[in-house]
Amino acid sequence: MTQRNSDAIIDITHPIKCIIINWERALDHVEYVIEVTNQLRTIKPWRIQRRYGQFLKLNAEIEKFGIDLEFPPKKIIGNTKEPFIKRRMLALQAFLDVICLHPVLYTCPPVVSFLESFTDSDVDLHEWILLSLRDKREWLIEKPRKHCGWRPGKVHYEVKYCHSKFMLSGVRYGPDRFGTVSGLNSVLQFLRSLQCSHLNESVASWATDGGIIYVRSIFKDGTLRDQLCKSDWKDKFLTKYRVDNPICSLGNHDIRFISRQLLETLTFLNAVPVPYLDIHAGNIVVTEFGCELIDLDQVLSGQPSLRRPSLLNSNAIDSLEDMFVFSFGEFLFELFTGFLTFPMHSAIQAIASVPPMFQPLLSSILLPEVRSLPRLQELIDSCLFIDIPVVRIRQRKIRIPSDVKEVLDGLCNNILERYKKDLVQVIL
Repeated sequence: MTQRNSDAIIDITHPIKCIIINWERALDHVEYVIEVTNQLRTIKPWRIQRRYGQFLKLNAEIEKFGIDLEFPPKKIIGNTKEPFIKRRMLALQAFLDVICLHPVLYTCPPVVSFLESFTDSDVDLHEWILLSLRDKREWLIEKPRKHCGWRPGKVHYEVKYCHSKFMLSGVRYGPDRFGTVSGLNSVLQFLRSLQCSHLNESVASWATDGGIIYVRSIFKDGTLRDQLCKSDWKDKFLTKYRVDNPICSLGNHDIRFISRQLLETLTFLNAVPVPYLDIHAGNIVVTEFGCELIDLDQVLSGQPSLRRPSLLNSNAIDSLEDMFVFSFGEFLFELFTGFLTFPMHSAIQAIASVPPMFQPLLSSILLPEVRSLPRLQELIDSCLFIDIPVVRIRQRKIRIPSDVKEVLDGLCNNILERYKKDLVQVIL
């Protein structure tokens, strides 16, 4: 049983530490007592009890990601003797230690469920979606797409409207949320009115007391990440993005072309400002018109990006634009390597692995010599992108209603203030 406040909205990307502090005999098995600590100390530690079979089930899920964590084998005879239990406890501790090193692992739904670090169950989320659709009967749920993304607290469904199929996504509110439900709905309406060639507009979106829900088109070829990994977008996250999957390499010109279009979009969003920081290949689709950024509506949930642990390891971030730039750098690295996050612990070797023409720019972002990052416009004007043609943003003058501006400014402020607060804990 957990020992914490289940009502707290936590940042699932915060680094954690899991220590097996004891073990207890039950009637016919042994349970290991695990203390889970948020390393930024934003919430109190909590304890859970797990038996070996539950560890075994978790390992089976993680193996789908193509990672061998040297899980201790099953033993039938003598598995309740104290010397064996202590040896197994050490092996299980090593298993947990590796999981806690990687945000992709400790934030994935199987691990989050095992550690009880997110309070909503799949049933809770499904009931929320059903309640939210009571007065929107035109949207018919056809099939759930469970865990096709990395984020706990987010659900996906194939839905039908008339004779067309769409993707409905719902995401719970996160720690950076700002604004009332009414205010958030006004902002969603504003976002759908934006005219940007490389923003994919949702078909419908609305805010509820429980979170943000939006409906978009289904892209049969999936996202850019699906194309890089040659995966089926319908599969579970850990399966389709296995680390041992071969990556479909893009040509340098294609990478420059995609990146230039993305920079145009990020410059536009930064000017509004819309704090879209989930900048990765899984949120980009490639169409006949170029690349498009999807899931813009999710910004209003106040949920953190998977990039946030890397952001906290940089000492050069002071503004929202810095966050845009850093996240763009990680995205660019992803296009070359398929890595979901940048390996900050081996940054020099990582940057050396990309083509030489991209190394200076990536170094200026991910490994800056001074405590500052280039501006978005400086990236656009760099030799990598200056000669890449792009459709300019048509909507130069944007009228932002006062209530919309209040929500967006409040959201940006929440993101920056919480980042600075967490950064202090990282430094300590």
